Amino acid sequence: MNYQEEIEDFVIRGFNKVNSEPGYLKSFVLKNKEDNFINKPSSDFDYHRWANSLKSSQAFAHNIFSGVQNPTLIFEFHMEVFNRDAQIDVKIENELTIELFEVKAFEIIKMEEIDFAPKYFNKEEYKQADLADAFIDFLYDVKNAFAKEYNKIYGGGIKQLCSHLLGIINSLDKVEYQRKNFKLYSLCLDNNFTPRFERDLTNYKTTITKFKKLVDAFLKKNNLHLRIEYYGFLSAREYISKNKELLGQKNYDYVMNRYFS
Repeated sequence: MNYQEEIEDFVIRGFNKVNSEPGYLKSFVLKNKEDNFINKPSSDFDYHRWANSLKSSQAFAHNIFSGVQNPTLIFEFHMEVFNRDAQIDVKIENELTIELFEVKAFEIIKMEEIDFAPKYFNKEEYKQADLADAFIDFLYDVKNAFAKEYNKIYGGGIKQLCSHLLGIINSLDKVEYQRKNFKLYSLCLDNNFTPRFERDLTNYKTTITKFKKLVDAFLKKNNLHLRIEYYGFLSAREYISKNKELLGQKNYDYVMNRYFS
């Protein structure tokens, strides 16, 4: 069994533990994307292109958080970046803090270069003109830090996190957020169901830990650390186990049975 087949076997077995009628189109893809979610999302839910894949991290995020009883819960939360908003998987707002979760599952096995579009290096594109130079320098620091590993890490995930960070910076002065701090988490499925996934998971965690140091330095240098914190890698298993009451018993049972048992 090759690596992709191992992953497909894992996600199919997990899905079958919580559903009596699979109904695949082919192997790990469902006929009805709604069946991939613990309950049917709201009518305005912005489904990803591959929302019907059993490997979907969007479904993973929804299945974890949809039981949260907080009216501020938003899936695919939009943050202004350039001419196209960055969307982050989950946003939960509390009295003093806005928590943002970028959720990953099986995409972390994709090894690719960190590739920023030209607009990221054009100061005229930035909403916060006073931070344009500093953020561009940060992007160069990121590229240089991983230059020797460009084909050995999930570069697309690092690029995405940089977009989210810029989106947060652009949100700081919005009236509704002026008195709130932001916390950004990289929440990742961490089930070592095969040695190869365990290796890629370790690689992703190492990459995120290295990236966090760059983010921390940038935030502190530009006096943003008092309002923005990047937590770094967050174990999904650990987070779910510690937050059963927040997530709800139904979602807790579903996620643990499907993704971790």
